[in-house]
Amino acid sequence: MSEPVVIPEYLRKARETSIEGLTWLDRLPGLIEEACRGWNVEIAGAPYEGGVCGWVAPVRGASGDAVLKVSWPHAEAATEALALRWWDGAGTVRLLAVRDTWTMLLERCDPGTPLRDAGLPNERGLAIGAELLNALWSKGVPPDDGPRFDAMAQVCDEWAQGAERRVERHGAVLRALGTDPGILTLGIELLHLLPRSPDRQVVVHGDFNPGNVLAASRAPFLTIDPKPMVGDPAYDPWSLVAQLDWPFRLPDAARVVPPRIRQLAERLDLPAERIAAWGIARDVQGGLWAASEGNAALGAKWIRSATITAPMLS
Repeated sequence: MSEPVVIPEYLRKARETSIEGLTWLDRLPGLIEEACRGWNVEIAGAPYEGGVCGWVAPVRGASGDAVLKVSWPHAEAATEALALRWWDGAGTVRLLAVRDTWTMLLERCDPGTPLRDAGLPNERGLAIGAELLNALWSKGVPPDDGPRFDAMAQVCDEWAQGAERRVERHGAVLRALGTDPGILTLGIELLHLLPRSPDRQVVVHGDFNPGNVLAASRAPFLTIDPKPMVGDPAYDPWSLVAQLDWPFRLPDAARVVPPRIRQLAERLDLPAERIAAWGIARDVQGGLWAASEGNAALGAKWIRSATITAPMLS
């Protein structure tokens, strides 16, 4: 017998802050049940923890184990299914079936341990990440009649414009917390410049953090939850650098981080300075976003990470 539909409380709290979110939450049990009937699968366990933009749970059917994902309709998830179909399992979970833009049946990762929790030496974790990124990027970009993804330059221009507005609104608070105004200017400039000067373009994963790299059976690790764009591959490695054992929390981060960037650069055949530049751009953008969400202290910490990375550009 199929298990009942359970909506995790953290997902409910995240989405009930708007009329659209409440409407989606009301519809979600029906969407899940409709998908289960259509694909002749049954819920086979509790929803996976962590995500706040979708309901994801193990299911089981005549064809075996899988994962059902019903996403909250939002721009970043609009081309997830297209990207998974484009990669066709090369470094990612496979898309088994798609009902609509927001409802997918996916290959299950077992045991599903995130890379950040796998207990591996950092050097090994970076090597695993680099192998997966090389597999993703090896597909290049789609032909003219292939799937369409957002252009990184356009997305980053929008981020840069938002960052400029946030500097005007929150810059004084961030400066009071010790943020260097120069690093804000540099980060915004890089958001404009980097997407326009890559040596090559690929479909990037877009959220390649070590929580989105899971231990699997078909391969040692596979990626999930892409937020694809077409653009500079050097965009992708930063979340792996910054979140695999959280090196910026270490007192000697300025000594620890550059060798990790260089290790990844060598494995990915990318300039280390370019990976570092994307780190500065993304940390500044993320820090300003955190400040705009009412957490200036977190934003300042994020931006200090950019300050630590900046000497690699000189």
